[in-house]
Amino acid sequence: MIRLLFIALIGITITLLFLQGRLNERRGEQPVFFRNDNIAEAHQAKINVSIHSLYKPDSVQLEVLKKDYSNLWAHLNHLYETNEVEAGKEYYTEDWFKQINHHYIGTLKTGIKRKDVLHELHIINWSLDGLVCTVSDSNLVFQYQYPNNSFRTSKANLQMVLLYQGNHWRIDAIRLKNETFQD
Repeated sequence: MIRLLFIALIGITITLLFLQGRLNERRGEQPVFFRNDNIAEAHQAKINVSIHSLYKPDSVQLEVLKKDYSNLWAHLNHLYETNEVEAGKEYYTEDWFKQINHHYIGTLKTGIKRKDVLHELHIINWSLDGLVCTVSDSNLVFQYQYPNNSFRTSKANLQMVLLYQGNHWRIDAIRLKNETFQD
């Protein structure tokens, strides 16, 4: 008898907890695919692609890479301008996100705006499964706008490792080979 009463009490408690949990409104962050990415939508850059890899992406994979690469640079430019790491976190792998958060001191408004204008993207290595890509971005043209409305242009060469995670490409590593400013 006491055993049945104890089981009934546990059953009622579990039912009440379940119903209470369903009534609580979830105010968490929306999934990435539901959010509008205003930073990426406002970004435009010309991306020329050359493939040097033994394994080659098909046309759909190449278009996804180009779109995600453009979106990634939109968020890297935003990070450069504001030091806001959260806005582009879905374009960074977990390790890379931890690395940039290690140096995070809060958002800043430097007044310097950076725009990537042209990319010469070379796919150096494309994995057989299409989930890892090593690229070299040669003659990457940046345009900087300073608070006094003066402009400066630079050319850079860099290498990146990109991983396809979730529903898009993410940056896992980046190495700047050189950057030269042109006046």
